Amino acid sequence: MRESSRRGRRVAIVATAIGLALIAIAVLMFVGLHRKRATPVLQVTTVRLQTMKRVIFSSGQVRPVQRQLIQASQLTSPVEHMDVSVGQRVKKGQDLLHLSDTSQQQAISDAEAALSAAQAEYNQAESGYNSAPTLLKQMWLPQVDAAQAAVTQAQQQLKSAQAALAATIIQASLSGTVIVASPEGVDASGNQSPIVEVVGSQKQIVLELSEVDATHVKSGMPVSITSDAFPNETFHGTVAMVAPFAATDQNGTGQVEVDVHPTGTFAVPLGYQVNCKIASTTHKSVPTVPYGALVQQGNNYAVYVVTGGKAHLTQVQLGITNDTSVEVTSGLHAGEKILNNPPSTLKNGQAVAVG
Repeated sequence: MRESSRRGRRVAIVATAIGLALIAIAVLMFVGLHRKRATPVLQVTTVRLQTMKRVIFSSGQVRPVQRQLIQASQLTSPVEHMDVSVGQRVKKGQDLLHLSDTSQQQAISDAEAALSAAQAEYNQAESGYNSAPTLLKQMWLPQVDAAQAAVTQAQQQLKSAQAALAATIIQASLSGTVIVASPEGVDASGNQSPIVEVVGSQKQIVLELSEVDATHVKSGMPVSITSDAFPNETFHGTVAMVAPFAATDQNGTGQVEVDVHPTGTFAVPLGYQVNCKIASTTHKSVPTVPYGALVQQGNNYAVYVVTGGKAHLTQVQLGITNDTSVEVTSGLHAGEKILNNPPSTLKNGQAVAVG
């Protein structure tokens, strides 16, 4: 009995020791995990100097620099016959189309008859004035003046009739190519179109930029141009004009027209869409950080600067950007260590380990 009792005590002691050891191990594991969580291992990067370029991307349409549009609403009478066809080259001053001139010809005949009658009245009044005795000449003056006024009025009517006749012949205001010739003013789909459209040989690209982007664009800036229709080619151009005002689009956003003139050979046809890249600003040797290092605080930005094993939240001012980095205009210096992709749970002043 005594031996059995002793064995029981020994088993209890061993069990107690094992239990205490397990508890100790658990406590150590908990402390280790707690310490590991309290000091996260994070990725660190160095603030470095770069040359930054602000690049603005936009797509636009190839359009002619010069164009002449003749709309049906501009015509004073129906089209009698077309003098040109689509694809035809024309010179400035060349006839494009003739309008019906029946009424204009009649107006000239009427004006010429009225002028002839007025001139006859004037001649008669002048003859009476010249043949009248000196004392009676004064009586003829009102009749002479009235006849002279009638002649002047008839001459003006004839000039107007002649101008109306001349307007029935529509001529090219520029040298170029006819791309529309439709006497009815209707295209193949039944939609309204110009009667005639002539375009010059020079091309331009018309972009619509946001007000923010447009403020960074100036005439003369270089432009790189690509087109899906010419996948293996890059064309070049320069900014020719930035509109001095913004037009509000249907979304209520201000858009500014920017015209780009291609330089050298530019094979993209009129009406095609192209992609433009404008390098508007260059800042040399400026501090930069990757986008992943930024922490947004409302409308402001900050980064975590690592010093003394702790992460310190530091406000920064940002400048221009590229595909991977952003310029820092204040708040950081080249060579400082900052956290990249810091977790949202990180606190200001928290201890960190860098990997």
